[in-house]
Amino acid sequence: MRLLPILAASCLVSSMSMRILDPVVPDISRGLGVDTASVAMLASYFAFPYALAQPVLGALGDSFGKARIIKIALLIVALCLAAAAAAPTFDMLAIARLIGGAAAGGIIPLAFAIVGDAFPMHERQIALSRVLTAIITGNLAGLIGAGFVAAEFGWRISTMTAAGLALAALVVTVWQLKPPAPSKPVQRKRGEFFDGYREVFANPRSVVCFSAVFVEGIVIFGLFPYVAVLLEQRGAGGLKEAGIVLSGFAIGGFIYTFLVRFMLGRLGLYNLIMSGGMVSGLGLAMLSFGTSWPAEMELFVIVGIGFYMIHNSLQTQATELAPRYRASGVAAHSFFVFLGQAFGPLLYGLGLAGAGTLWTMLPAGAVMGLLGVVTAWGLKSRSAAPVPGVADPAQI
Repeated sequence: MRLLPILAASCLVSSMSMRILDPVVPDISRGLGVDTASVAMLASYFAFPYALAQPVLGALGDSFGKARIIKIALLIVALCLAAAAAAPTFDMLAIARLIGGAAAGGIIPLAFAIVGDAFPMHERQIALSRVLTAIITGNLAGLIGAGFVAAEFGWRISTMTAAGLALAALVVTVWQLKPPAPSKPVQRKRGEFFDGYREVFANPRSVVCFSAVFVEGIVIFGLFPYVAVLLEQRGAGGLKEAGIVLSGFAIGGFIYTFLVRFMLGRLGLYNLIMSGGMVSGLGLAMLSFGTSWPAEMELFVIVGIGFYMIHNSLQTQATELAPRYRASGVAAHSFFVFLGQAFGPLLYGLGLAGAGTLWTMLPAGAVMGLLGVVTAWGLKSRSAAPVPGVADPAQI
């Protein structure tokens, strides 16, 4: 039981570091004299290296120990947050985000892999939802906390505060985190470093899981850096309001974690995924009307509930794609999530500039609704041919 809170501390920091700049894009733009479109791309500067580092970090976790890699990654994240807070130019800020993104990729995926090692499949989605609560709390701290602190003291102070929290999590993790039994990492010869990925992609369910989370990353998280910009353009709010609006997504995640056991019992895995797509798609479509910031915050709650109904289910499946190489399986999952997040701001930028809010958000909602149906069908159809040594995806 002590394992989950320790992992939660490191995951909270990683999640917070992802979202810490999303609500303060206009403030950074004014402070560094850079246009808002360029500053919004800082989300991609974090997400691209996060994604690209996954194949190496997952294999390192399987080979040298997941707990060890998490501790090293936490140290680098703390240093990069401090460097970002002190960055004198936009280029230096971008470099800090690039390095920090690559390091952050060694925390949440490997924490999920440790949970997969410690909990049997029928308990795993509930256990992962407990760690997910910390990730959502980190999102909330990064979104609403950054907005409020930056509104009073500037974005540099909010980012430095995040660096202090990362350092505290590092101390706790170094002191307390021990791998669950069995703790021996997989030993490989030279040339076998990426063998785990061959086993992961040999599982026919992997294409469904990874395709779905790639689309999620684009459609859901690509919107986040533009919320503050859109609010300011409509005169509907500023940094504080953007943080509050985005916090609705995290609140939706909290609601999901409280209801996940009930939802799984009543709906089952496949209906949970299908319903999640429809719920999140409805929320995105309704955002197209550009209402008041309190109403948009409520819509983000809906989007958050639906998103986590799909995403937590897919996270659980990723831990069982290749049980012998669990870190590699979760790392591949995370690679596709953040590859989508990296492309998301670019695509939303093009859509909002060329088609406007209405005709960008309505298709986004339709894509999420369709994604839930296709993902549920894809997983169910591939469960008919079990992979040796791998649990049926519905057995959670």
